[in-house]
This record gives sequence, C-alpha cells and structure tokens, in this order.
Amino acid sequence: MMSADSNPFRRTVLRLRLCAEPMGMEEKSLWMGSCFTENLGPWLGSLGYPVSSNPFGVVFHPLMMEKLLFASIEDFQAFHFKRGDVWLNFLLGAPFGAASEDELGRQIAEAVLNCRQQLRSVNWLVLTFGTAFLYHHRDCGPVGKCHKLPSDQFEKRLSSPEEIVHSWKEAIIRLRQDNPGLRVLLSLSPVRHSRDGLEENALSKATLRLAIEELRTSLPSVYYFPAWEIMNDELRDYRFYQEDLVHPSEEAIAYLRKKFEHTFLREEEENYRRLAEDIIRMEQHRPAWPWSEEARLWQNRLESKKAEWSDRKRE
Repeated sequence: MMSADSNPFRRTVLRLRLCAEPMGMEEKSLWMGSCFTENLGPWLGSLGYPVSSNPFGVVFHPLMMEKLLFASIEDFQAFHFKRGDVWLNFLLGAPFGAASEDELGRQIAEAVLNCRQQLRSVNWLVLTFGTAFLYHHRDCGPVGKCHKLPSDQFEKRLSSPEEIVHSWKEAIIRLRQDNPGLRVLLSLSPVRHSRDGLEENALSKATLRLAIEELRTSLPSVYYFPAWEIMNDELRDYRFYQEDLVHPSEEAIAYLRKKFEHTFLREEEENYRRLAEDIIRMEQHRPAWPWSEEARLWQNRLESKKAEWSDRKRE
C-alpha cells in the first residue's frame, strides 16, 4: 500500500510550527476530548510518558469539557437518570453506568477525585475539540451525551467562538492558580461529524478553529497541533480513511503521530522512543514455542532492551 511519506503524487505539505516548550518524557499530561484523543494519548503512554487519557470518557464539545473539569458531585447528581435497569448520566457516556444510582455516584466521584488531583500536578492539559454543536435536554439543559434517547427531548444549538473562548480563558486562568506552570495543547479532531451533515460539520469545525486560534494567541503557553489541517490537506485522499470515510485509517493515525512527535516531543529523547517501540514490537511477536531456544534468546533480548529503557528513563 502506498504510504503518506512515499506518495509520488503531488500534495501540499503543512509547515509545522515547532513547540517552544516541547514535552519531555518526565512530564505528566492529561488528555481530554473526542475519540481522536484515544489515538494519541494512549500511544504516548505506551512509549513511557506519564499520560492520563479521558478520565470522563470521550467528550466532544469544549463547553462540556470545561464543565466536567469543575463540576461538583452535586452537579453530576442533577444529571442522573434511569433507562431500563441501568443508571446513566447525561454528562457522561461509557464507561459510566451502573445497576444502582449509588454505584454510578461512586464511579463519578472516583473520576472527579482522580482528575482534580492530576490537574494540580500535570505539566500539560491536552484538549481535542470535536464539535461546536451542543445538545440541550428539555429538562436538564446542556448535556454531553444523549444516550440514544428520542430526539424530541433535545434541541441542537451551535455554540459561538466567543462562548468557547470565554469559557476556556476563564478555565485556563483558574487552573493555573493551582498549577502555575500548566501548559495547554489544543487540537481540532480530524473526524468528520457527518451525521450533522457536511455543511454543518464545516461550520462546526470553523467555529472551533476560530476559538482555538483566539485562545492560542491571547494566552501564554497555549499551543495548537493542526491534526485537522494535516488530515484534510496532506492526507486528503480517501485511502487515508476507514471504511466509514470519516475516521482516519491506521496509516493516517501513524502519520499524525509522527507529525505530533516532530512538533511537540523533545528531539533529544528520540532514541528513547524508538527503544520503547522496539520493546512493543517484540512483545507483540512472541515466539510460538515458549520452551524453545528461540524463545530463550528472545526473552534475553527483551530483558536487555527493557533494562536499557529503564536506565535511560532514570538518566
């Protein structure tokens, strides 16, 4: 299959803005946002970076992300509801759900406590905005998840760039009161929300991009990773999409990771990352016969690489 790097056809290549404060292997990051977050955050964690990804599950709208970061347990309780024999919450999707309201409350309380603790100590907050369309429940107000309930219970509204900027300016300033060195990385999910309609999706993405640019230029240590532009300009061919034609393919995700690494990770730590990838590949291709001489040699090589990886991390 033709790769993005060896493509012989003409293509536009994005000029990336290198981060002035690149992320180091010892720096903690909290990732939050759309499903695209799951393509980058856990990957970075697999390389040995201290990463926490989506403590409240996947979240698409920036105003909901801000609400989740600061909501109290009582705020969450106002959004509990029961569907059949399952207790759910309008602010949260999977994995939050329980057979009793008390158990759901415990799940949420644990996530809130964990998130609050991390926000006080992380070096990076990474946010991937997915959509500017916000759903309002007729009784509860703005929600993060509709849980496949009838559409007549909700009204869809487009948030403005000004709303998003106001919300997140205040949020970043507030977060930095407890964590003064916090850096923020914003991204626009390259996943098309085609169910809204392609015209509506374009309007939504443009709204989010305007908000991101205002936040980036008006606050210190706020950065932008152009995943949306890379996907739509460098990788505009549909062979870089999954069968649904909206989600990036594995090849596209690998390309975006490489671009992220080049832009936001320290160059001097590249050998460490390659060693981590070698270990991952070895563990994915274990010898078929664990008692064989081949397996013994493989195990020795693996342990040697892990020891080298640990030594480098302590340096």
